[in-house]
Amino acid sequence: MPDFQAMQSDTGHEALWVLLGTRHGDNQQLLSIANALNVPFRTIPLSFNPAATLAPAILGAGRLSWTSQAPLVPPWPRMVLAAGRKSVPAARWIRRQSLGRTRLVHVNRPWAPLSWFDLVITTPQYALPQRPNVVCNLMPILPPVSERPAGNALPDSAAQLPRPWTVVLVGGNSRPYELSQAAAASLAGVVNARVREVGGTAWVLDSPRTPDAAMTVLEQAIEVPAHISRWRDGQRLYATLLGVADGFIVTADSASMLTEALLTGRPVTPFKLPVKPDWRWRLAAAWRAAADRNPTAMVARSFEAAVDLGLLSSVRDLGLLHRALEDAGVFGASGRPLELAARERQTTLARVAGLLGNDPRAA
Repeated sequence: MPDFQAMQSDTGHEALWVLLGTRHGDNQQLLSIANALNVPFRTIPLSFNPAATLAPAILGAGRLSWTSQAPLVPPWPRMVLAAGRKSVPAARWIRRQSLGRTRLVHVNRPWAPLSWFDLVITTPQYALPQRPNVVCNLMPILPPVSERPAGNALPDSAAQLPRPWTVVLVGGNSRPYELSQAAAASLAGVVNARVREVGGTAWVLDSPRTPDAAMTVLEQAIEVPAHISRWRDGQRLYATLLGVADGFIVTADSASMLTEALLTGRPVTPFKLPVKPDWRWRLAAAWRAAADRNPTAMVARSFEAAVDLGLLSSVRDLGLLHRALEDAGVFGASGRPLELAARERQTTLARVAGLLGNDPRAA
């Protein structure tokens, strides 16, 4: 279930429908945008079958690959907000039922022709071409830390752990990045050095994607005072520690995890995982690099056409995001990630509100 649905309406006359998929990070972005628009909205959880692995260009605007428990009937919404490849046929089906009146806003990358959408809200790692209907922000639109539900209570022993608290957020394998045992040992070295420098305690949190072997190495190699919190043990301290940490070390395999740490306004150090690309990722990266070198050449036009058709399923490159954030200075002592995020949020919500027919100032 979504973490929050503050403006959700049960009236059946919603201006906005939000299509929820299977990815928590995507759903958080969708709900953050929807709540900020100050209009009644309806959340529609979607279920997918194996046909959803096909490209949206093949599936069209039908119902072959998805279902919804809630009936989808008129009045049709003024706008559909969705994310990810699998939700594209559902969004297009709704627009078709509305005789083309429903606006489509998509988050991240649709793996489909960008011309299908009124607005695409993305970030650098997806390397989407510049288009009038594409907004590329440095950070995902996520709810402020102060607006999120509280996590589980800290253990009683937390009161005895010396400050400052360095919270280590550990992700996992995310193509082409790999959290190997060697990488875990290197991460432990960074944690040891940081805590020895600033003092205090390290809180180490893994995630559902963290390999057990890597987490075991990390736990054994940390030599400074530390509290290890494993996902499988059910402690669920992530949300709680976002609010009380004095600083972060974050494995840079998740844009959402990195952004959530930055939105606390506290110092964040990204830990880059080693790259282990497959041939598809290498091909997409080389193709994109060639297009960037000569934007007017045939190679650039062919790259954009491949993105439009959803053929470049391996193009996500978090290295592009890391470099963009570093260039913006958000990791430095003088960085102002909260101000950057606020500007991006305001600009993006104004675009969405304009499409919805709302006064952008209300967003």
